[in-house]
Amino acid sequence: MKKYTHEESFIFHNEAEGLASVVKSCIVYIEEQNDFLGVPVNILSKVKWTITELLINGAKHSGSKQSRLILKFSESSLYIEKEDEGNPLQLEVNNGTQHMLWPVQKNMLNKHFEVYRNGMDSLHVYTENESTAFFKVQEAEDEEMPLLLTNMSEHFGLMIIAKASDHFSYVLDTDSGKNIFSVRFEYDK
Repeated sequence: MKKYTHEESFIFHNEAEGLASVVKSCIVYIEEQNDFLGVPVNILSKVKWTITELLINGAKHSGSKQSRLILKFSESSLYIEKEDEGNPLQLEVNNGTQHMLWPVQKNMLNKHFEVYRNGMDSLHVYTENESTAFFKVQEAEDEEMPLLLTNMSEHFGLMIIAKASDHFSYVLDTDSGKNIFSVRFEYDK
């Protein structure tokens, strides 16, 4: 596992009214410290989208009073972690035919499921074990763009994060009860 050279955390009170100020605080922190941090300017918009979507999902779904957003900086990557002690992740998968809840049931382990599809892309979740999953986007075949306009779902934000980042995962830490969403941006891409 990589050792990080710097870390900063922010508290979000899971209320829509505070979202813009937390996102702004994170981005301003990165910009003001960037001589030291070295985050490439070309990924800042992706970082902003990711932080926004992580916090929106926290406000809408976590059921907890607050989330903690942690920015971890190394020489080669930015790692964003959002954690809360609220409701575990729940997903409607495979065109709404299956319901996933964490911890994942044994019959859904070591598999992948389609979470969301628009006209261009398909978001998949891959279960690694009963508490861990990661998200990947694949190009959709033979679909037309208008589906994007008619098929907006709760999972569109997850697709934004998965498309923007180099790695996106979720862990339910059953010992602590924490939900941990982890996103990594590599600088050399």
